[in-house]
Amino acid sequence: MGTVTRYRAALAAAVLLFLALGWLLIKPAAPSYPPYVSFSPQPAGLKAIATLLGEKRNGVKEWRQPWRFLPPGSGQALIVVEPRQVTDSEREDILRWVESGNDLIVFERNPSGWEEAHLSASAAGEAGDEAKERPIHGPSAGQGRTGLVHAYMRLNNTRDLEPLLSDDLGIIAGRTKVGAGTVTLFLVPEWLTNEQVMNHSHFELLWPHLQGDWSVTWLDEYHHGYRQQPGILAVYPGWLVAALAQLGVVLLLWLWRKGKRFGPVYTLREWTVRRGDETLLAVASWYERRRLALDALKIREAYLRQMMQERWGLHTRASSHEIAAAARARWSEAEAAALIGLLERIEAAKAAGRCSLKQLVADSRMLDDMTERLEKE
Repeated sequence: MGTVTRYRAALAAAVLLFLALGWLLIKPAAPSYPPYVSFSPQPAGLKAIATLLGEKRNGVKEWRQPWRFLPPGSGQALIVVEPRQVTDSEREDILRWVESGNDLIVFERNPSGWEEAHLSASAAGEAGDEAKERPIHGPSAGQGRTGLVHAYMRLNNTRDLEPLLSDDLGIIAGRTKVGAGTVTLFLVPEWLTNEQVMNHSHFELLWPHLQGDWSVTWLDEYHHGYRQQPGILAVYPGWLVAALAQLGVVLLLWLWRKGKRFGPVYTLREWTVRRGDETLLAVASWYERRRLALDALKIREAYLRQMMQERWGLHTRASSHEIAAAARARWSEAEAAALIGLLERIEAAKAAGRCSLKQLVADSRMLDDMTERLEKE
């Protein structure tokens, strides 16, 4: 009994050791994000400020498509932090969007390409200078505010620029008007990061400029590598998509009205199980054995009279004279004479009470011709 217990204890220890080694060796690593990503909890991420924005106001969303697909209209804002590989055509697209009454807020340490928005920067120190705490001034900065700023680039003070934040070396944030909207440029993107946002006076200096009466605030992630390709219909103008959709609905209604059905054609079971020609042969054999040729001829005559009623409006008990008058009005004299002769032979057979098989075959063929002639009218 003691041996079994020792075996069980050894097995349990081996299993625990295996699990511990597996956890240590295959421990899942934390996901890695590029800098300045709005949902990144890493020190260089922006999750803290993005979460606060989402709590304080509605309509804070990520944007993962090219700027040309931004929703039209006015009263929106796009926050862009250190974008990568922004082309000239993309800048033209975003400035057209701003002109319609929207606001663009850019955080970029070494900005370039924003001259169309009357924003440019020049060197104010050596590129290798380390950041240091500097007093920050501005219309909404308050007293005694400081920030960690690199002594490298500063905005050029033009007549179209509204300075927002400055230090002893120059302007580090400014705003210009572009059409009905504005473009705001900050040279301190690191102030937004989880690591720096609560240091010095970074939050107090930035937060007032992130508040606005916007219906939606977009956080650009497209230029951080997080991209969502637009749908196939996005390359077509909206009016064309709407017109094609309406045309499709009209086409479906037209097909429905015409009674079109899509799918396989099923043969009725009764036409495959002892039906069709087999049934006709069985009925014909039964009539032949019972010598019912006259009855068969009467049935054929009744169907012919029914067709004349449908096509010519004659009563099923119309006399030969009435049928002859109607036939001569519609058919040639030879066809009318053949029809009258056929009906007279059938009447003679009914009067005699019998009909030979030869007469049945001959008259049946003629009845087929007359019936087919009537069906085509």
